[in-house]
Amino acid sequence: MPNDDFNRQISQLPFKLKRQLATAIAQEADRLAQAIKNAAPVRTGKLRDSVKVRRTKRDLTLEVTAGGESTTHGECGPHGEADYALFTEYGTRKTSAQPFFYPTARAMQADINSNIAKAVQDVLND
Repeated sequence: MPNDDFNRQISQLPFKLKRQLATAIAQEADRLAQAIKNAAPVRTGKLRDSVKVRRTKRDLTLEVTAGGESTTHGECGPHGEADYALFTEYGTRKTSAQPFFYPTARAMQADINSNIAKAVQDVLND
């Protein structure tokens, strides 16, 4: 499994490098989450407020998410509950898409990668 190889390589990194990498990833995740919040259309504020940075089981992996319990509403046809975040991002038959999540993430991807790489390089140059 590719993730197993990656996790093994990460576990062998020096502590100082892992700490710097974790800090850089956390800063970039927070920056991305704030940009997504700023891009989210606001009607009630629930969608904007649903944008979160969540830790995963892996040390150096964070997830930026939107939607969830606060934006999920009752029954919506045969498929059960409906998350307003998805309807906003992709649109429905009745409403146009108002993409806020993926366009923001794509626009910031190169800058995020560059900032993380710079943080690693700074440690390696010390």
